[in-house]
Amino acid sequence: MGKARPFLEVFASLLNEDYRFPVLEIVAFIFFLGPFTGFWIFSPPGPQSELTIADLIGGFSTFLSMAFVAPVFGILILRNIAHGFGNELERGVIQHLLSYPLKRRSLLTARILSSIGVVFMLLLGIMVFTFYVVAPDITFTYIVPIWMASMAFLSYPFLVASIVLILTLFFKRGSIALMVGIVLYFSSFFLIMILLITVNVKILAIIYPSIALQFHYQAGWDPSALKLWTPSFIEACLYIGAGYALAILILMVGYLYFDRKLEI
Repeated sequence: MGKARPFLEVFASLLNEDYRFPVLEIVAFIFFLGPFTGFWIFSPPGPQSELTIADLIGGFSTFLSMAFVAPVFGILILRNIAHGFGNELERGVIQHLLSYPLKRRSLLTARILSSIGVVFMLLLGIMVFTFYVVAPDITFTYIVPIWMASMAFLSYPFLVASIVLILTLFFKRGSIALMVGIVLYFSSFFLIMILLITVNVKILAIIYPSIALQFHYQAGWDPSALKLWTPSFIEACLYIGAGYALAILILMVGYLYFDRKLEI
């Protein structure tokens, strides 16, 4: 416990800075509206039993991700990493935190857990809960696909968070990372359309793993596009894993740079 205490103190300090009132309260309010709005827009007419897993993985999960998850994840990540961490690097706060008996990589771990990890786990839980609110029977029956769908839709925001982090480290300020993050987050729909035309759909599915799962269930896209590829469920899961592997690889580059190259 003695060795872990400095890490926990720094982690608690970063949590307090990242999630001051009313940040989490606003997130909770937004996701209170999400399930009911999405259900009203995308559920087919008739009783709830007419909903299928394809309905959830297709239209509803796309709406939930594009209208709620990606913007909330994006705003929190840009606030915590590009703005918060960038200011810490500019103003010398990192030097103060390094006065604790902590290795650099431990300090960066605390920052990533606070800025990205907490947001990721919060939104993952909210997405699964949202599926349960909208269609509890289907969620119980298809809990693994529902869980994988939630992971898939969070993969791209997680990738962007990794890019924002490494840009913040490289430039020692958050302004450039903030602009890049805004472009990547809030133009994702147009990026998907451009990449779908210019690159193979399987390559696109590494960046946006939710595409692989939607193509598996043949939902959420124009029928002509869905004919391009019909992956198995296992194959779709492998694409989700590849998407996270890409994001983690970028994080590892950030670790190495912060630990060995960054001059503070």
